[in-house]
Amino acid sequence: MIGVLEVREGGLPGKFQIAHILPPNPQEEMWRIINYNDLGRVDINLEELLRDTESELERSYFDFGGTKEKEGVFLVGFSTKHRAEAEESLDELKSLARSADKVVLDKTVQIRKEIDPRYLIGRGKVEEVILKAKQVGAETLIFDVELTPAQVKAISQETNLVVMDRTQLILEIFVKHAKTGEGKIQVQLAQLRYMLPRLTGRGVELSQLGGGIGTRGPGEKKLEEQRRRLRKQIELHEKQIEELSRRREHTRKQRRETGIPTVTLIGYTNVGKSTLFNALTKSSVLVENKLFSTLNPTTRKLMLPSGREILLTDTVGFIRDLPKELVNAFRATLEELGGASLLIHVADSSDPLVEDRIESVENILGTTGYDSIPRLIVFNKIDSASPQIVVERLKNIYKAPLISAINKKTLADFLERLDREIEQLTFYKEEQFESSSLSESKP
Repeated sequence: MIGVLEVREGGLPGKFQIAHILPPNPQEEMWRIINYNDLGRVDINLEELLRDTESELERSYFDFGGTKEKEGVFLVGFSTKHRAEAEESLDELKSLARSADKVVLDKTVQIRKEIDPRYLIGRGKVEEVILKAKQVGAETLIFDVELTPAQVKAISQETNLVVMDRTQLILEIFVKHAKTGEGKIQVQLAQLRYMLPRLTGRGVELSQLGGGIGTRGPGEKKLEEQRRRLRKQIELHEKQIEELSRRREHTRKQRRETGIPTVTLIGYTNVGKSTLFNALTKSSVLVENKLFSTLNPTTRKLMLPSGREILLTDTVGFIRDLPKELVNAFRATLEELGGASLLIHVADSSDPLVEDRIESVENILGTTGYDSIPRLIVFNKIDSASPQIVVERLKNIYKAPLISAINKKTLADFLERLDREIEQLTFYKEEQFESSSLSESKP
């Protein structure tokens, strides 16, 4: 609530105005201004007005799905291209927020020809977003892009709301889901790498980056001391990651020496990889309808219909525009792909954007250098997919099995197909070995 008093010549009071934010309403009015021509005629109880306004805003917060237990957030989508693309991305951001145990109260999309270097979406739009966020009782603004340190600072100076970007949200999810020592080390490294270039001085943007595992809030020491401390921590964590990589390579070497084929499940996050893994191996890997519920790879033996044994590994899910800090930090985990004889690419047949998700996974495989490994794609969740014609189209295009990980009857044909794929790979490998041996034996 804001009050403005006009002071006339001679110091006499003139007009008096009171402005206060309104809760969401059919007229889409964001504020109300009450005018008084004479200060002496003010007939309003300001304390009562403030109390009533706060009560209405609190009621609107719960009307929009807010709870006392979870943080309410307002999502901001942005693109310099197409609105449809921005809205699709914003839907994914909503799922990410849910995985971080937040409540999405409202959202908006801004399309601009050029990025505003200071406010991203423009100062006018920022002011509008802040008002809308306060209308619904949001505590945090989450932008569906990676903000620069300058943008975080400029937007934060306009409001008392917390300002986050997409990368920061994903890091927060990884913090929540990192349970093992290995997972925590990798998440810490990703956080430190994210924070280092953002150490621009004491400010709001830094205080919002220190809540992760093993970190203290920046701004406690001088800037150069902070940078030295973070670099030392990064160096320490990188050494730990290198040690993890060596251990994993040793484990993979032992697996190769057994001659047992290794198969790794990959796919976009939340496509049902862990559910499929549990169904095939009778394991109990954590399964949640949230993004990134599985961070650490798990390996189990699986007997195929022919009696052949394979080692099946479940891995972390991929996502569009995976932050580079996470790609780097999780290299020890991603190296599990390098030791695989075959990658099973699990896709969600019920996802309207399934083909875009497949492309995103393929792009990540390309950037990490694992796109040369043989792959078998399989479409999961056929029990939720609609219409059936779409599923059949996917099957015909990709020549892929259709399954439901929660319906074991659908897994029989998939296992037969997997068995044949492994047999062909084994035959090809043996043929290569024989050809190589013959070449070496020739005088």
